[in-house]
Amino acid sequence: MTSKRKSKAKAEVPSDSAPLHRDTRRRFEQWARNPECLANTLSAVHGVPMAVVARSEGLTPRMGQSPFALARGQNFERMLFGSEAERLREELVRKRVLSPGEVEFRDLRLRQNSGPFRDLDAAREATSELFREIARAPAGQWLVASPTILIPGGVMLPEAMLVIDVLAARREKGERARLVVGEIKTYPDRGGYTDPADLAQARAQAGTYVHGLELVVAELGLADELAVAREGFLVLSRPGSNYPSVRAGEDFRYQAERAKRGFALLASAASALPPDPEEARIAGISAAAVKYRQGCLSFCDRAELCHRRALESGEPAVLGDEIGRLLGEISVHRAVRLLGSGRARNAAEADLKRLLEEIRKLEGPC
Repeated sequence: MTSKRKSKAKAEVPSDSAPLHRDTRRRFEQWARNPECLANTLSAVHGVPMAVVARSEGLTPRMGQSPFALARGQNFERMLFGSEAERLREELVRKRVLSPGEVEFRDLRLRQNSGPFRDLDAAREATSELFREIARAPAGQWLVASPTILIPGGVMLPEAMLVIDVLAARREKGERARLVVGEIKTYPDRGGYTDPADLAQARAQAGTYVHGLELVVAELGLADELAVAREGFLVLSRPGSNYPSVRAGEDFRYQAERAKRGFALLASAASALPPDPEEARIAGISAAAVKYRQGCLSFCDRAELCHRRALESGEPAVLGDEIGRLLGEISVHRAVRLLGSGRARNAAEADLKRLLEEIRKLEGPC
């Protein structure tokens, strides 16, 4: 297996004053964690951190990325893309994401992330040009670090600039090229013991990027030459080491379709709040409807308040997402009554009462 790296002279352009603020990746990740919550959607689209909203409600924000976790992620990425991404290429070939033979590595990272580009605009233009190049090529393989795209449709304000972790591309003679999205996470791959919630979140994020990439390819007029694969891969770490472990054949179809439906809601959310002053946007997010989920406790600074309100109203999700799915529209308070002497009012309650009685019989007397 060989690697070929192609570099072109790039025009010097002014550096972004705050390039990380233009990359909406973290905002897309925030939205993907709970797309059913309108308050969370508004926060992500308008770029108003939930920590700010929480402070306005008298809460003490407790979220935030650990500097150690950030450093770990940066070191892992540098290892993955160092030496022409040799370790990652070998693993992708072993898992049949790429074929043995020549693979052209393109590094589209920013300088602050050990890449060659000064700003996001230059990286985005290079990404678009690479897509055109792949569309013209009769055959080949590419491995792309941090391709940068601008998703059309006004789904984030002021713009939906997104840096994808990694992209693999393959083109066989006479066929459309396939763009395969990869999502990088630093936690270890423990096989069947890897946290299902972590994997579900990674797949949700990747599905969002798949649909965003589909929109960009169509906008560039390259849909006849480039196909965005609905199957992708996750890059985790091997336990106890910094070597990559690739989980290939990850099915992102459901997540991409969910993102497709969600993008319409994101676009409408963009006009749901005034552009300024910020106090009005904060108040709008605070007053918006919420959808509490178990996972909110791991990322949202308002989760404490939402959990308390959900508990008071008896929302099933306070007992966990699985119990929430089991109870459906039946409140916790109502389920407790059914567990006792309460009579079912409809078919759903009758099914639940029958299930609860069967469980009680299996457990035996207290």
